[in-house]
Amino acid sequence: MEKVCKMFGKECNADSARFVASLIDEILGEPVAVINKELNHKLIEWQTYDFITLLAPIEMSGGVIKLKINLDYLTITEKFVANPYLEF
Repeated sequence: MEKVCKMFGKECNADSARFVASLIDEILGEPVAVINKELNHKLIEWQTYDFITLLAPIEMSGGVIKLKINLDYLTITEKFVANPYLEF
């Protein structure tokens, strides 16, 4: 966390942890909606998928930010998005 705080020019404290958590949520937590598409041989009438999930609260004492990448999001992006930000 110290490196992340320095990267944003912030002191390492609880406010910085909340700031980093809000950035992760805002930037990487934007969902994608799937409407009437087949995914893994199952028709999805309407559902949203998040790119990442924060697995543990961000704390200043922790040295790691634990995230889980949603593989369905990656598949959806690859199959259905005309110009994805992520390349596979």
